[in-house]
Amino acid sequence: MDRRFDRAYFARARVGLFTHYTFATYAPGRGTDWGGTWRARNDPRPAASPEEAAALFDGEAFAKAAADLGAEYVVFTAAHAGFNLLFPSETVKATGCVHKCAESSDVIAKLLAGLGRYGIPLVLYLPPNDAHDISDEDLRRLGWTDDRARMDFLKALIREIYARYGTAIRGFWFDQGGPTKDVCDAVRACDPDAVIFVNTGVTANETRHPLSDFTVSEYYGSIEAGDSDRLPTHFSQVNRQIGNWWASGHAAPTDDVSLYRYTVRTAATAGQENAGVAWACGPYLDQSWEDGVRELLSALGRLLRAHEGIFGTVPGRSFVTAPNAPLTKNDWGVSTETPDGKTVFLHVLNAPANGVLTLPRPADGKTFAAATCGGRPLSLTRDGDGWRIVMPEAPDPIDAVIRLTAE
Repeated sequence: MDRRFDRAYFARARVGLFTHYTFATYAPGRGTDWGGTWRARNDPRPAASPEEAAALFDGEAFAKAAADLGAEYVVFTAAHAGFNLLFPSETVKATGCVHKCAESSDVIAKLLAGLGRYGIPLVLYLPPNDAHDISDEDLRRLGWTDDRARMDFLKALIREIYARYGTAIRGFWFDQGGPTKDVCDAVRACDPDAVIFVNTGVTANETRHPLSDFTVSEYYGSIEAGDSDRLPTHFSQVNRQIGNWWASGHAAPTDDVSLYRYTVRTAATAGQENAGVAWACGPYLDQSWEDGVRELLSALGRLLRAHEGIFGTVPGRSFVTAPNAPLTKNDWGVSTETPDGKTVFLHVLNAPANGVLTLPRPADGKTFAAATCGGRPLSLTRDGDGWRIVMPEAPDPIDAVIRLTAE
């Protein structure tokens, strides 16, 4: 195992890919019946079984999409509605519910092989309280006669997952308020360095769940087309849709510039040590994506790689970006820093009309020796307690990144 994929790694991560790829089932009269992954753009039928969904999955193609995005981690559904596993499970088969896991095809093994080529860690999504989507007969077979029995089953399944895949599984993302403490203890017993996310379904969540390593927020509704600057950012792990949570006939609702600017603003938000933005989307069973979404991931990735000061940084401490606030047309932008604070990156998202960027006194009292943009020096002078920087003649309208070197 690469030890860098520990909790500190995820705290510094800025971009993730969050994917629901499912064979979903709903007991009659139960659950929400939101459906699962479609076969194709114009074919809303689900897979016939967990085995079919697992057999159709292309781990190499999915890993390429994650790499094109620049994803620093992937959260992927091991199971969702109905608790149908997309890999063979002796824990499930022993209950007699052989229809609730794949026969021989293994999505997790495919993911690990594909993501491993790019050095992208995998976190598995599990819904620990999904009994409301399962029939009484299957609940009896699974032994889920009460909450305690269900948690005991979950512990057995987690031990099986680690026995099968080892610590290549970097942790778990638990939905629906999370499991009990002994389940998380079972994860830690298998891998003390594993990461645990617990989602309570709260948007702009201010409070970390006591069993979670990170503060998690679930943003309902896809990010819209147009100006994403009006959307407030947050310090929690921000899980936002592009289209739908799973491929179900939607289309890319926005553009790469809007996604990029929102990602940068989130990375700069004070307190953002919770894995940044996890963009939620995924493939159909035929392995195509919702219209324009796959292309959008690549375009966003190109923008992220073309601008410095995003990956490997922390939120700006000299020029602080408060959470829960939009970026108005009068705001110049946001800032990030290297962890040691020696370099400050000014992300000028709205270049000043007069070509001169005026900054207030740094909140941490830093002073600066030089300013550059694209490797070219800029005029940097004191302006009272603040600073004055002459912008390049034609600044990047998406994000003109100015590098400040601290004295």
